[in-house]
Amino acid sequence: MLPILESKRIVLRPPKNSDLVSFYYYASKPNIGPLAGWYPHRNLDDSKLILDLFIKEENIWAITLKNDDVMIGTIGLHNRQVNHVDGEGCEIGYILDDTYWNQGLMSEAVSEVLKYVFFTLDFDYVLASHLEGNMGSKRVLEKMKFKFINARKDKYLDNHEKTFYYYKITKREYLGYETTTISEV
Repeated sequence: MLPILESKRIVLRPPKNSDLVSFYYYASKPNIGPLAGWYPHRNLDDSKLILDLFIKEENIWAITLKNDDVMIGTIGLHNRQVNHVDGEGCEIGYILDDTYWNQGLMSEAVSEVLKYVFFTLDFDYVLASHLEGNMGSKRVLEKMKFKFINARKDKYLDNHEKTFYYYKITKREYLGYETTTISEV
């Protein structure tokens, strides 16, 4: 079960069935889903299928304002991975109703989730990506000190190719240590 995380202005909590209408409200907007790689929801049934999955998988938080328990977005952890080089990590993904863009709310949400990932889960790194043209997500990742890794073309909606930009932050970087590179002589 995901814990409830709070910051100055937001609460991250597990999604619930009563979030359906607010979820559909922003997920049906034509400019929201395509920036994250999915089609706008066509009806409440589309939203219910996804919301039920969020509730079942227990890896997605509903983003709400502290003074209002209405879902205005989601943030989640995906693709947990462990390897001998990087250690243990996961990917972070997020979406926010455009009514709340450019207010620093997503940066607050990412900050709370990074604290949870690095101090509670004790993971070594977090990955993230954004689609070309999604400057809001890019700004959030840069503000949170994620480092650009690479860009690559991949299949997008209707099998069109788009460029995806990939980022990473390690626990060491998050804590403010400089990473060092050993070069061969």
